[in-house]
Amino acid sequence: MSQKNNENENNKDINDLLEENKIKGEKIIDDEKVKVEQGKNYIKIKKVLPLILAIIVSLGVGFYGGKEIGRSLPATHKSYSKSQVIATVGDTKITGDDFNKRMEPLYYYQGLKKLSNEEIETYETNTINYMTNLEVLYQAAKDEKLTVTDDEADSNYDTTMGSIASTYNMSEDEFLKKFDLSKDYVKKHLKKEMIATKYLTENSEVTEKEAENYYNKNKEDFKEISASHILISNYDDNDKEISDDKKKENKELVEKVLKKALAGDSFEDLALENSDDTYTSSNGGDLGFFSEGEMEDDFDEAAFSLKVGEIYPKVVETSYGYHIIKKTGEQYSKFDDLKESLIKSLSSDKQSNILKNAQEKYKVKVNM
Repeated sequence: MSQKNNENENNKDINDLLEENKIKGEKIIDDEKVKVEQGKNYIKIKKVLPLILAIIVSLGVGFYGGKEIGRSLPATHKSYSKSQVIATVGDTKITGDDFNKRMEPLYYYQGLKKLSNEEIETYETNTINYMTNLEVLYQAAKDEKLTVTDDEADSNYDTTMGSIASTYNMSEDEFLKKFDLSKDYVKKHLKKEMIATKYLTENSEVTEKEAENYYNKNKEDFKEISASHILISNYDDNDKEISDDKKKENKELVEKVLKKALAGDSFEDLALENSDDTYTSSNGGDLGFFSEGEMEDDFDEAAFSLKVGEIYPKVVETSYGYHIIKKTGEQYSKFDDLKESLIKSLSSDKQSNILKNAQEKYKVKVNM
């Protein structure tokens, strides 16, 4: 596993480990403003306000997971030398023994599925990233003398082991024995995760006032426009891409319709008569309001270059076909509508910076 691959995956895996401790960062998809794509007849929509990759910790891949139950031996298995130093975080060593305790339940989780070498490397990369990121945040938390009570740790342990028992169809004792774990070992690492989580949470809080200040200073980023379009689709009724000859015919047709629109013919009537976007054609091609970055790039660039009431003077091609575009309005998204997602986005930015700074301070080195 190369160091480059490790860096490329550094944040990606952590987002998958957030569920248990309820820290949602980049990406909190359910709070993003995402328009619904209406099949081939609608413009391809991108996510708005992408949030920074979520940083940190829950029990995650090491002790938790699994869809199937009751199996004895996994199809994939790989052991790691217990004495090998897999990674270092400052003076702290992560050994092959620690890594085994994280990976073995994961291999068991796969059941009868035989993992490819690439899949194994991905799991290894994600796991070691999780472990090193956890350690740097834990060390940062220790420097601030953060802790959690034994009662809190015990409660977390009980909840976790209860979930594991149902997931793996094993009792607590069976699970611990199966994966060469002890109650104290699991409690110790759960407590470490809780402390790291507490550090990250307390240092990444964003107030409503902070979010409002950001909104006011960056208001242009929250500009929305409305537009209508006429689509000549490059797909047939079976959603298959048409031939090049048919595309040429479509291009000639859309050019004729564009000339009529620029000459003053009713855009609404032209959309009703010619647009293949059946979702919008009956409403004059109205796409409603959208932010910059939501539409496919060429469509987006053309629409945002127009003045209200203006028709783009050229045919715009996207993966859906050929478009005629008219800008119909503009406005700014209201702060109250964005407040919650903006707070989460700014908090996630802080989380990303916290992790980056901790990685630099405590010097992570991966030896795989």
